[in-house]
Amino acid sequence: MKIIVKLDEEKFPPLLSFVIYDAPHKRMHAKILQQYREFLRMACWRVGIDTPIDGPVDLSVNFVNPTSPDLDNLLAALYRALDGKALSGPGILTDDGNIQVLKDVRKFFQR
Repeated sequence: MKIIVKLDEEKFPPLLSFVIYDAPHKRMHAKILQQYREFLRMACWRVGIDTPIDGPVDLSVNFVNPTSPDLDNLLAALYRALDGKALSGPGILTDDGNIQVLKDVRKFFQR
C-alpha cells in the first residue's frame, strides 16, 4: 500500500490530505484495518506529522485503485484506521469526531 499525506497547518482547521493506493474497505478483517493504520502512521511519520492529532481537522482523500467501488465502505475503513478509539495502539487522530469537513473525496481506477 502506498500512501501520500500532507498536513496544511496554515489553514484553520488544518487540512489533512491523503492519496491512498489500494485502500481497504470496512468489511475487511480487523487485522487488515490494523495494518492500514500502521501504514497511515508510517506515512505521517515520514513527512514529520506528529500523531495523534488532537484537534479539529478537515479531510481530503483520493483513493487510487481501492478495494471497493463504494466510497462509504472506503471512508468507513479510513475513519476506523484514523480513530484513536478504534483498533489498538495510537491512531492518527485522537478521535475521528475531530474531522470537521470532508473537503474532497475521490476514487480513481488506473489501468
